[in-house]
Amino acid sequence: MKISIGKQTDVGCVREANEDSFYVELPSEEALRGRSPQGGPPQRGTSQGVAASANRYALLIVADGMGGQVAGKEASETAVEVVKTLFATAIKSDWAKTAKAKTGRPLKDIKRFLVDAARDANKAVFKKGEAQAANMGTTLTMAFIADHHAFIGHVGDSRVYHVRKREIRQVTEDHSLAEDMVKKGKATREEVRTSPMRSMLTRSIGTKKEVAVDDPIGIELEDGDCLVLCTDGLTNLVEDQEILSAIHNTADLQKACNKLVDTARKRGGHDNITIVAAEIGALERVTGLGTKAKTVVMKSKKGDKKKMILFAAIGLLAAIFVLLALLFVSYYIGQDKFYKTPSTEGGTSSQ
Repeated sequence: MKISIGKQTDVGCVREANEDSFYVELPSEEALRGRSPQGGPPQRGTSQGVAASANRYALLIVADGMGGQVAGKEASETAVEVVKTLFATAIKSDWAKTAKAKTGRPLKDIKRFLVDAARDANKAVFKKGEAQAANMGTTLTMAFIADHHAFIGHVGDSRVYHVRKREIRQVTEDHSLAEDMVKKGKATREEVRTSPMRSMLTRSIGTKKEVAVDDPIGIELEDGDCLVLCTDGLTNLVEDQEILSAIHNTADLQKACNKLVDTARKRGGHDNITIVAAEIGALERVTGLGTKAKTVVMKSKKGDKKKMILFAAIGLLAAIFVLLALLFVSYYIGQDKFYKTPSTEGGTSSQ
């Protein structure tokens, strides 16, 4: 199974520091066997560009820290480190090397790992916050990919998207007040898109002693599928369809990630921006997909505008004429003067 990776993070245009953190682990088959593709020492694998050879698995993590420049960055880094440490232990077990989405031990172990990782990260961040008397917290979104299956663990409002051919689907659910309002029917998605509630989390890592963790989400992957993990610094400024369009209209995921971050920056870059993406096999890209509707704005020419005004004026005059005609007819019908047969007084005429 070949996995290609793209990644990008940026401080944005407003914040002084980047409080986001991310991690990608992508070992090749050769590395898992204890050698590199070139026969050198074992390698962990990098997250840049296309994988050099087949990959047994991939681990992707994105975290969006909260609590200020120092506290937020420390919170997100702590959460990522906890997951990495747990995974380093888990990788020694059979499930991480031969994971399959079927009933039995491997699937249960994968899901248990993702839930335990979120809970342990919560404890670690909360403990640091207490020790420093700081109100720190972070989102945490994890994706483990193996054997054409993905398993998603998630707390907060960083998101995972699943791209298949010409479609994109948000896999995770935002743990925010805005999402709660939408679910309860008290607001529409359009109404909450610019609302301050979209950044008010109902669940996060480290802000409370305990955190609720949903059951991990399982996805069956096909060749060409992509997974996209990103923070709200991207999704608050870039539409879902634009993410899909960027993936299809760039040569590889790295270029797509760069393009999406640049787009968010051009639209204000109000927050830190982070995106990590994985492509399974090779997506059959559709050049031009989604670009026309998003980038082409048709402007009316002056001549066309004058014609529209003229047609509107003619239409208005015609409507007034019809209205007057109806009033005229209804008036005379009321006076009983239309189609009335003359009559003679006193019955029939005399001979």
